[in-house]
Amino acid sequence: MSEVATERDICCGSAGIYNLIQPEAAAELGMRKARNLLATGAQAIGAGNPGCAAQLDAYLRELGAPLPIHHPIELVWRSIAGAAA
Repeated sequence: MSEVATERDICCGSAGIYNLIQPEAAAELGMRKARNLLATGAQAIGAGNPGCAAQLDAYLRELGAPLPIHHPIELVWRSIAGAAA
């Protein structure tokens, strides 16, 4: 498991309708966040907000490095299911 060390508190740019009313700034934030996530070497991303998941997915794909993005509850379920097997 890897955590984002660089700018972990910076938004992905999708907060509410921010990416609609400030598309250039949102795009810059989304790309920065995607690059920071890729720098961790992670093979998957956990994101609890659907807007964040969509924003990250778009910029990871733009960078040519799409990664699966999972909701935290899905990760908990997989952990429980794997422990029961």
